[in-house]
Amino acid sequence: MILKSSTFDDLLCINNYQFMNEVMTKIYPEELKLTSDYAVLQSHYLDLDLEIRNGQIHSKLFDKRDAFGFSIVNYPDLSGNIPNKQSYGVFVSQLIRYSRCCMSVADFISRTKILVKKLNQQGFRLNKLRHVFEKFASNYYELLIK
Repeated sequence: MILKSSTFDDLLCINNYQFMNEVMTKIYPEELKLTSDYAVLQSHYLDLDLEIRNGQIHSKLFDKRDAFGFSIVNYPDLSGNIPNKQSYGVFVSQLIRYSRCCMSVADFISRTKILVKKLNQQGFRLNKLRHVFEKFASNYYELLIK
């Protein structure tokens, strides 16, 4: 299987390059220059890193902010005046996202460790995060075993 991707804005065509060539002028104005990658085996699309390995598409999370040379606060900081209980929901939502996007356990674990470190630096308690993870694992077991 060859990944033939044409990425325009937020559009990705896999193994459909010919069709995209036929319809892209109907979708986009001629003033917009469209570029495409043909026969690419790896591509970033939205927050995913897609790669063809052994004839199958594998996905993991891709976050361009990881390459920034500065820290970004993108999760609640518990030192502020926000409810603690609801803030831990951010952890669960990210775990669900990670488990859906990451096809390998190693990628899921790596992302989760980075998230736990960030949240801990922003006032989240490790024992509470552990408890929330255990509850997540129990409630979303089917996502983890995939």
